[in-house]
Amino acid sequence: MKFPTVLYTTMIKYMAKKFFAGNKRYPLVMMLEPTLRCNLDCIGCGRIAEYKANPIADLTVEQCLESVEECGAPVVSVCGGEPLVYKPVDILIREIIAQKKYVYLCTNAMFLDRYWERIPPHKQLALSIHLDGMEAGHDWAVDRPGTFRKVVEMIDEAKARGYRVCTNTTVFNGTNPDEIVEMMEYLHQKGVDGMLISGAYPQEGEKGEYGLVSEQMNGVFRNIFSRNGSLDKFNFNNSHVYFEFLQGLRDLPCSPWASPNRTVKGWKGPCYVLTDRYYQTFQELMESTDWDSLGPGRDLRCADCKIHSGFEPTVAFGKGCTLKDHIRTVKTHLFS
Repeated sequence: MKFPTVLYTTMIKYMAKKFFAGNKRYPLVMMLEPTLRCNLDCIGCGRIAEYKANPIADLTVEQCLESVEECGAPVVSVCGGEPLVYKPVDILIREIIAQKKYVYLCTNAMFLDRYWERIPPHKQLALSIHLDGMEAGHDWAVDRPGTFRKVVEMIDEAKARGYRVCTNTTVFNGTNPDEIVEMMEYLHQKGVDGMLISGAYPQEGEKGEYGLVSEQMNGVFRNIFSRNGSLDKFNFNNSHVYFEFLQGLRDLPCSPWASPNRTVKGWKGPCYVLTDRYYQTFQELMESTDWDSLGPGRDLRCADCKIHSGFEPTVAFGKGCTLKDHIRTVKTHLFS
């Protein structure tokens, strides 16, 4: 079976086990940040802005693996910072896979050609490559000329070497919607295995102006999707329900506990976006957080957030979805 099919069936079994055990809240995807160091300084990245005044040491491989085991999520997104500046990243990925987890390596791809031998293709590994548009838009978003061409070179090489290659795109305040449409077609022609697209969430700090408020996001994504007609031809890692949510065509509650974020400072709480405090254990994060107080209409800080890590799990949990939605999701993941 193909990677998404195997992963989807694994997720179903995992969720069924949690449901019958009486668990109401549990993680689906763990966001693991072994380092916050990066070779780029992208316009919308809050991580560098948040920590640059007080640099913090990387996690050890042992700390990472203990956190992966403690969390128990079937999928681990290894991100950062840029994970390819984390020296033992190859060891880390190999050991996470040994725990029978699925790994998405989230990278800007600038150093990917240094790792072909150290991180070979694996049936449980997907490269998630940062790409925020075509050449003009992407180089603007990462604030460095020439990066788009390097990314495209790495995508082509990774596909040729047999990797599962996905892309991760953020639409900012200032993004040209025409470029996103062009990028989707461009990546489709290249045969990428999955595209993840999300709107830039408003954040505190010096880079917050690149976030989209809810009304802006609705308009931008309606603009993007209205130009593509049917989206069925594209390989998306997003659900169609989430895309409708991005366009303001339906409401979804947030499930912030489903994508816990382990950083160099601890478990970031309450979620990937908001920082009230850091917890030393995953259990402490889960037990100490007032989850019912979070989300649009509950916490003012959540009013304009539509981040995929908070709302895509809602779709997986079946909240805000119809039977027709479930049938379409199953068809997409198991029979495409």
